[in-house]
Amino acid sequence: MTLYISDLDGTLLDYRARLKSRSERMLNRFINKGVLFSYATARRFQTAGQIMQNVNMNIPVITMNGIILVDPKTGNRLSTEHIPKHSIEAAKQFIIANNETPIVYAHNNGKERVSFLENSHKAILSFNDTRKDDPYRYACNCYRELFEGEICYITFLNPESDIMALDSVFSNANGFNAVTYKDTYEPFYRFYETWSANSSKATSALKLKELVGADRLICFGDNINDMEMFRAADECYAVDNAVDELKAIATGIIPSNEAMGVLTFIEDRESEKFYYIPPVSGFRNETLTNMKNSGGIGTLNEKSIHAALKAHYSSEIDREAKIGSYYADAVTENGICEIQTTSWDKLNKKLECFLNACHVTVVYPFEKKVRTAKSTRNNKSLTKFMFELYRIRGFLTDKNLTVCIAMLEIRKIGSVKEPIALLEEIYLHQPDDYRIFLPDNLPEVFTLKEFNQLCKNCDGSILLEILTYMGIVRKCGKRSNAFLYEVT
Repeated sequence: MTLYISDLDGTLLDYRARLKSRSERMLNRFINKGVLFSYATARRFQTAGQIMQNVNMNIPVITMNGIILVDPKTGNRLSTEHIPKHSIEAAKQFIIANNETPIVYAHNNGKERVSFLENSHKAILSFNDTRKDDPYRYACNCYRELFEGEICYITFLNPESDIMALDSVFSNANGFNAVTYKDTYEPFYRFYETWSANSSKATSALKLKELVGADRLICFGDNINDMEMFRAADECYAVDNAVDELKAIATGIIPSNEAMGVLTFIEDRESEKFYYIPPVSGFRNETLTNMKNSGGIGTLNEKSIHAALKAHYSSEIDREAKIGSYYADAVTENGICEIQTTSWDKLNKKLECFLNACHVTVVYPFEKKVRTAKSTRNNKSLTKFMFELYRIRGFLTDKNLTVCIAMLEIRKIGSVKEPIALLEEIYLHQPDDYRIFLPDNLPEVFTLKEFNQLCKNCDGSILLEILTYMGIVRKCGKRSNAFLYEVT
């Protein structure tokens, strides 16, 4: 069994320090299917837990660079490593002598406390201003107050002292672990963080591996404070936006935090365990005449098309079946088949149920050629299909889902539509399959307006939303007030 542990900021979270809704859905899907997933962060559980509140975390998480292991359901500390008292004395002397004003994390009478001096340096005050709602923050008027309680972590932000001077005090020999790095979101901030030498992301990751009974540890990160964890892992992957030092020791490089590299990696790695991909049936080019005996032809509007396709994708013995609380159009040896022309938003609850049972193919009947008594018209616009696709976007990366566009030739007599032939099938199994919708002659970098102008068969804005969601396209900057995009 593999345990996956990811850093948060710059690795799992986006550039705004948020977990995308798509990421939440993917993580919940993985966890519900038995994947062991946790995170290791420099954050306290209070802030990390708020970010991850919509994820059903079910194993302990690693906070404050490894010194605290937390039960994510209750918020209770499972283990805490405080800095030895003799080490704190050396730290006090240095801090006072050099007029440093760090943030000190401690437990005072069993309660968490985040202390800072009222007359702290500008960077610390600015940092604290963004966290005014934190009930654990405590403003001190002297150094004595700053060092009350059992101290577990000390953070310097843009310290007055140079790094060599800090390293000479906060060394392993003096009982400390320490790391310095530029802030992920504000590069003009430099953090210098120190905690007990007895703990790190690496030691806590190995402890968690043993606790959950995993036989393999795979870690993901982006910054210097992930290096020890990388060295302890069986495999370690740096996101594309990671610092060079981390990339140099990584097993491999995966797509960036914005491209959801961690989750796509896990999905690919676990796909054989959870997913079955049926073979693509391919181009049929056959008439549907034999389906007239299915009982569907002759009913009104889409009902005849629905019945004909249902008969086409299944046999007499595997029609409607109840899966959980819902009825599937057909259950075959290749899984569930759903025929759906409109209202795909109603599919969301069905898919939550069906995808946990087996592979699901959603078939969209597209009236490519429509014959009437007077004329024949060809339909090229896929805009309606794209709007329906967008409604189930949360499931599009699930490898248990296939979307099939069934290109039909239709005979229309009054309000009755009769399917004549299945002209072509377009199967969408995985994100790369969606590249077929990219317009021709697309420049290397483009705006939404430019993309729209090149889209001939559908509304470019909704298509761009889907392609961005699937990781085929990503934002890469701005031109005046317009976002710039590029194909990944």
